[in-house]
Order: sequence, then structure tokens, then C-alpha cells
Amino acid sequence: MPRIAICLFLLLPLVYAQSPARTQPEVERLESLIEELSAMKTQVAALESRIDTILRGLSEQKGALQTKPTAYNALRNIEPESAADAKPAAVRCAALTASGKRCTRATSDSSKYCKQHQLAHAK
Repeated sequence: MPRIAICLFLLLPLVYAQSPARTQPEVERLESLIEELSAMKTQVAALESRIDTILRGLSEQKGALQTKPTAYNALRNIEPESAADAKPAAVRCAALTASGKRCTRATSDSSKYCKQHQLAHAK
């Protein structure tokens, strides 16, 4: 029994002396990981801010496009491949609908009104 106590008494200081040596590199590693994660967290916050700014801008553009009337016959400005294939460009009807908006139909022939509004304006 006294031998075991002597052995423990002699080994105890060795065990405690090695513990700080083991934990010191581990503590340093953990500190470096914490710093790296903090830096990454800052980068993520900056990216989230940029994403929010871009999303706001896109939403504003989408809203502006939805409220803006679409161009009638937007392909009119594209030149046909040959003059023989060229059709006369359709013109938008000049009449106003009951709601006060301009008619979206194309005119027929050389008139400034579509077929339905030609009948209405003929009366």
C-alpha cells in the first residue's frame, strides 16, 4: 500500500505538468477557429446586406415595369431580311375604351381604328 501511495505521489506532478502543455495548443487552435468564424460571420452579414439591397432594387424595377404600359409592336424596329418579305407595320387603334384606356387592337388597312371601333365611329 505504501508503494502505491509513493507511486501516485511521484506520478501526480508529472500528470499535472503535462496537462497545460497539451491544452495550450488546443486553446490556441480554438481561439483561431473563433476568430475565423467571427470573420466569416462579418462577411455573411455584409453579403446579406448586399443581397437585400439588390433585391430591393430588383423589386423596384419589377414594379416599374408592371405599371409601365408595354410597347405596342415592339418588333417594328427590327428590319426584315428582305424588302419583299416586309409587311406594313400595324398601327394601334386610336379609340379609347369605356374605361378610358387606349384600345390595344391593331388597325385594319389604312384606317386609324380597328374593325370594332370603325363601326362605332361610323355611326
